[in-house]
Amino acid sequence: MPREDNIQLPAPFLECAAGRSMGAVIRAMQGGSRLQTMRDKVLGIGVFESGCVLGFLADPKPFGFRYDEVDQFTQEVVAKYVNGGYRGTDITCTLKLTDGRGYRVAGQTTSSTRHIVDDFREIVDPRITAQQLPRMHAALRQGQTIDFGDYVVEPDGLCRPSGFLRREKRLPWAEVNEVIVKSGFVKVTARGKRGAWASTSIPSVPNLTAFATLVRAATSN
Repeated sequence: MPREDNIQLPAPFLECAAGRSMGAVIRAMQGGSRLQTMRDKVLGIGVFESGCVLGFLADPKPFGFRYDEVDQFTQEVVAKYVNGGYRGTDITCTLKLTDGRGYRVAGQTTSSTRHIVDDFREIVDPRITAQQLPRMHAALRQGQTIDFGDYVVEPDGLCRPSGFLRREKRLPWAEVNEVIVKSGFVKVTARGKRGAWASTSIPSVPNLTAFATLVRAATSN
């Protein structure tokens, strides 16, 4: 089944959104392969003002979450090539909520069809980040640290476990140059030095957009 936009969401999706006070619907879409359609495994995503509901359209209990409930949002985007020819881009998003629930959704965008998971990622990422940043800024002002997987943001700079013994290394804000997200990696560069101070894969940095935003804010002062 090709993707469809502006669909009528099933009743369980709407009931889930109403039960969690998600507000009005912004986008409603569905997509899946022919085999998934035959098995009643068509993915549906309803994006609302304050949250999102997703799952198979035939599922009586889809997964719903509010943006302010997200503890970690991890994304992975991998372009696939075969014999030098582009085959598509795999998109995987993983959610971990403050109440302990989690959900993973994946799809592939090709040169001819954009998967709905790609739209989901681009729509919800800034909304989740907008809910996270005020709490994170407050935590840093109180002297707390914020864990971003392979990176830790501290009030005075960045921390990164490094080496076989996982000894921590630190980079003060005054020495941080920029965060570069490219070719599947998140690199941090230091002022006046060649190469990366640290580098790790994108899936190893949950809440990547919030991480990059905090670093930009800290280094622009």
